[in-house]
Amino acid sequence: YKHVSESLSVIYKDLTRSSKHPLGGTAYLTLDNQDEPYLGGVRFTAMPPLKRFRDMDQLSGGEKTMAALALLFSIYSYRQAPFFVLDEVDAALDNVNVKKIVNYIRQRSQDFQCVVISLKEVFFE
Repeated sequence: YKHVSESLSVIYKDLTRSSKHPLGGTAYLTLDNQDEPYLGGVRFTAMPPLKRFRDMDQLSGGEKTMAALALLFSIYSYRQAPFFVLDEVDAALDNVNVKKIVNYIRQRSQDFQCVVISLKEVFFE
């Protein structure tokens, strides 16, 4: 839990950082039951840059996608698989965010392998 939570914060900031928002967004995990973590759930919170706190169900599709990918990459950083498949994860993203995902994958291409299925040409440029 601790490793995933710490890496989630860093990865989400990386994915949401831009020239307009150099600090990126904020994402974190919290335990429902701090004393007995296995008796409760885990709450995932993501706040895109310059947005106030909202429940995850009130975020846009693109914001949810960026948060979900940050969580996926942080879990992967803890327990790596030989590869993973990203099937049209960019469907709800605009071209700016697609480029952020592409850059993140390229920067870490030495660390992991993935198969990407996408209909957007921006992903393959």
